[in-house]
Amino acid sequence: MHHRFGVQQRMPQTALYVFAVATAVISCGRDVVEPSAAAQGSLPATATSLSANGISPIEFVTYDGSNQVTHPAAVVFDSAWHGHRYWLALTPYPNSDSRFENPSLYAGETGSDWAPPSGVTNPLARTGRGYLSDPELMYDPDGDALRLYFREVVTTSDKHHRTQHVADNVLLTSSNDGVHWSAAQVVATDRSHYVVSPSIARTGAGDWRMWEVDAGTKGCVAQSTRVVARQSTDGTSWSGATAVQLAQPGYSAWHLDVQYLATRGEYWALVAAFPHGQDCTNTSLFLATSRDGVTWTTYKAPMLARGRVAQFATNVYRSSFRVDETSGAVTIWLTGAETVTPRSRKFDAVLRWSAGLMQTTTTELLARVTTAPNRALPADSEPEIVHRLAQGNIVP
Repeated sequence: MHHRFGVQQRMPQTALYVFAVATAVISCGRDVVEPSAAAQGSLPATATSLSANGISPIEFVTYDGSNQVTHPAAVVFDSAWHGHRYWLALTPYPNSDSRFENPSLYAGETGSDWAPPSGVTNPLARTGRGYLSDPELMYDPDGDALRLYFREVVTTSDKHHRTQHVADNVLLTSSNDGVHWSAAQVVATDRSHYVVSPSIARTGAGDWRMWEVDAGTKGCVAQSTRVVARQSTDGTSWSGATAVQLAQPGYSAWHLDVQYLATRGEYWALVAAFPHGQDCTNTSLFLATSRDGVTWTTYKAPMLARGRVAQFATNVYRSSFRVDETSGAVTIWLTGAETVTPRSRKFDAVLRWSAGLMQTTTTELLARVTTAPNRALPADSEPEIVHRLAQGNIVP
């Protein structure tokens, strides 16, 4: 496959590092404990706890000390792979601070118990050219290796010291044991516009596909977005991006996780999307399905609407899922945010990010998205912090 910017380009050693040394723990966000009055006052009457919606909270101990997380990407094995059945990548996101948004790795045995694998020190990577985000973890059976793709946002400063977006890169590092990771390499680049949330599926030998959300030059505040796709024979050399037909009526796609279900011969995607006229901090989570990965069927109701759960009062963000194709059981690792105010009241409200685990079935999930939708928060109910984050593209 052809890649217009050159494949397997090595990042400068001063710009990006794969870590094998300990990182100091920085305490972040410990003063933030109270849901803000603005957020609480705008919750719909139907907002309930996680448990009332069949969701269990999950805690990840993050390298920065905040335990605030977003953008999970899970891989589940039928039996233990190098000691663990469950592997997951995500990023810390303490109070929406992108300086700590670096890919981190966890493993476990049940899908709810997570810790860094023995021998791994998080984060796996950092950059000195902007910030990192949007990890995508998957298994390559041909090489018996885990692959971690992630996004690098390259920025610069103008003469007024304002941050300017330069490019979005997709990088790849891999490991044959989950502990030792290769030097990261650029596998795709988009310049002068935001291309977010790469999601990758391997349908068979020589058939790899990547979906991304092209948010143009405006990013989080784009009036509209489009989902694009690339193809590859090896998951490293990628074609140029072409648009696919994935549109949630009334919404703009922002982040997505795509899985291929071989027994169904279908691609399923969880799509975090925001209402037209709003911004990417206001996402709800939708389901989409496709036979070919190009033409998608969407459903009228969100799988989980923002504001439906108090913990995700502000948004339901990028989430990851796994379908057991024998039993039809579906496991979903959710992330999202609520708006909170520091106890000291010395600082502005911030977004507090967290995770939850939902267990359902394919039948229940399809029924959930074909019924009348749960109403999300109204557009004018968001505190100013949310709009500032969106305007600055300070989002994962």
